[in-house]
Amino acid sequence: MTQESPQNEYTGKLVYKLGESLLLQEDIILNKKPKLTFDKAGYLEPLCRNELLKFHPEVVLYCPQIPPNTGTIARMCAAFSCTLHLIEPMGFHITEKALRRAGLDYWEHVNVYLHKSWDDFILTRNKRRIIFIETGGLQSPMEFQFLPGDLLVFGAETFGIPNEIMNKEIEKKRAHKVTIPMFNRGVRSLNLSNTASIAMYVAIAKL
Repeated sequence: MTQESPQNEYTGKLVYKLGESLLLQEDIILNKKPKLTFDKAGYLEPLCRNELLKFHPEVVLYCPQIPPNTGTIARMCAAFSCTLHLIEPMGFHITEKALRRAGLDYWEHVNVYLHKSWDDFILTRNKRRIIFIETGGLQSPMEFQFLPGDLLVFGAETFGIPNEIMNKEIEKKRAHKVTIPMFNRGVRSLNLSNTASIAMYVAIAKL
């Protein structure tokens, strides 16, 4: 997989950074909601967005498989000012048209990092809580108390998050498992992008 930012064939440029670059930066978490200021046109000032990136949860996609889901989640990360982490191996190439198309012209507004593995990723965020959004949790997002800078981790569409990873992090007492309840046995699971949108919005609303 190429590590260069690909050229864009749509209206926005897909820009990502290598995960290991985070090792050279201090991982700053703001524990108090920043004051928001807007320009004359009603848009959030850029400095406020940078502050929100340090306050809001970060979104982690473990081995995503379907480009449009990842593109849709990236668009939400841009809208909500959340950093996005993509963990390889993925089921698609990050330059695929379907991925860029789903993000439309929002890619340049997404703070996105590409990591070679879970272990490589966790080295860059070792002081943050991990919140696995998976089946089998004891609390729903509405019941769980989210904290600034939490890592919201979503598994691959086809196989989820390996139990080995979840159990290891939970045993270290740095991780929790949260489950979005469903009330119809005929529905096996929610779409990944739907799951992410629910968890992201609730987590931000409860900060």
